[in-house]
Amino acid sequence: MQRILLFSGLLLLFVCVHAQEKKKILLKSAEILEYNREVNPDVQILKGNVVFQHKETYMYCDSAFLYINKNSMDAFGNVHIKASDTTNIYGEKLHYEGDSRIAVMEKDVELIDNQIILRTDKLTYDLGEHTAFYLNGGKIEDPNNQLTSTKGYYNSDSKEFFFKDDILVEGNNFNMESDSLMYNTNTEIVDFFGNTKIITDSTTIYCNYGWYDTKQDITRLHGKARMYNGSSILEGDTLYYERRKGAGQAYKNVSFRDTTENIMLTGQYGLFNEADSSVLATDSAVFMNWEANDTLYLHGDTLFSMKDTLSQRIIRVHYNVRFYRNDMQGVCDSLYYTEDDSLMRMYVSPVLWSDSSQLSADYMHFKVNRSEITSLFMDENAFIISRVEGENFQQIKGKRMYGYFLQNELDRLDVKGNAETIYFIENEDGTKTGINNSTSAELKIHFSNREVEMLRMMGAPKGTIYPYEQLPAERRKLNGFVWHENIRPLNAADVLRNTNNNTITIEVNRSGRSIEDNSGEN
Repeated sequence: MQRILLFSGLLLLFVCVHAQEKKKILLKSAEILEYNREVNPDVQILKGNVVFQHKETYMYCDSAFLYINKNSMDAFGNVHIKASDTTNIYGEKLHYEGDSRIAVMEKDVELIDNQIILRTDKLTYDLGEHTAFYLNGGKIEDPNNQLTSTKGYYNSDSKEFFFKDDILVEGNNFNMESDSLMYNTNTEIVDFFGNTKIITDSTTIYCNYGWYDTKQDITRLHGKARMYNGSSILEGDTLYYERRKGAGQAYKNVSFRDTTENIMLTGQYGLFNEADSSVLATDSAVFMNWEANDTLYLHGDTLFSMKDTLSQRIIRVHYNVRFYRNDMQGVCDSLYYTEDDSLMRMYVSPVLWSDSSQLSADYMHFKVNRSEITSLFMDENAFIISRVEGENFQQIKGKRMYGYFLQNELDRLDVKGNAETIYFIENEDGTKTGINNSTSAELKIHFSNREVEMLRMMGAPKGTIYPYEQLPAERRKLNGFVWHENIRPLNAADVLRNTNNNTITIEVNRSGRSIEDNSGEN
């Protein structure tokens, strides 16, 4: 008996719930009602200020057909659905199915949800789920943005739109084109997927996917993201950009190019700022500058480039600096270059190579004009070494050296303070006959075809010429001689050689949606 009562109770509950789900469309009012049971017993024809209610939803129109047995209706003229306290739908023609609660509105359709307006020619709205979609073109507007697309989907509860095909977003000083995207009208954040293009007053951006906060003007871009700003191009697997600040960050396979200046900066992490056209790169950072038929490749643990107030380029490189050009290579701890005076300054144990010559000092700088070296200064412990053959080296040493070049060839060298030399004397056939070891307060050398043409010693000069075979090997090198061939960059790729086995770790503080991970991964 208890089982029968339990079954009857469950059956009654099912019938009640089913009856609620199948609740009939109610006619609340109309000026005219026409009904002909013999002609069409299922249809009521309604005219003039027609009002229907279905559950909590009210529908208004000029005229309608109510299909009694099908629990559906067609409405015509000034159709209005009050879907909720905030959501209203307007159009000229409506078909509504009461059992499924699906409304199809056509012709001059407007969905208004608070300050959001959706316009289309045909809209399908699920009153139970509070969702809508269109398939043949639509436009939404809020106080700050306007968006058009071929297809669209809207969730009234979450205030999220999803759009597909031929999407155009027009906002405050920006336009966006995309294959598909999602837009939250509360947060005003756009999440986009597929090929996307963003145009602002100063930049044009391309990427595969990402998000854009239209309130804060902040975006994060993924998938071979590219940003164009005048002649500058910034690329990376991921770009984070704050438009109002004109600044951001880039992660993985980062490159910055300026097509006007013929420069390029690459690395695995970077910071950039539009105001001074500055870029800071770390993790395999390389700066490239190409002139004529040659390119300079410059590496350091941290590489920074910017423009000063006169739009002159400044470059700073810190730690483990290495650079390569066909006619010149170098290493040092730190390097500083300014386009204003064209000086390349090398700090802390700098070494410079040109052909078979090695130059070193505590500090040195050289001037570059249109990719050609025009002058050189070496301060404290200045040393020039040039291999003759085997373990024989021409050597010049002094406190300071001043070098002057013609067409990238050393033309004159002035040595000031404690000048010392070792150079080999040859016959015309190249046979070594002697070794000259000289000292003086100052020394002037003129070169021709990379050979010493004239040598002038001043200030208590002293010198000894030894027969070539009689001077032992240990005396053929000046005090402080070090041949650094093992650290010389051999080619463009070799500037990234890890000479001290240090590794680089990038850690960035971030909050909210601005930066999402510590490694810069997508």
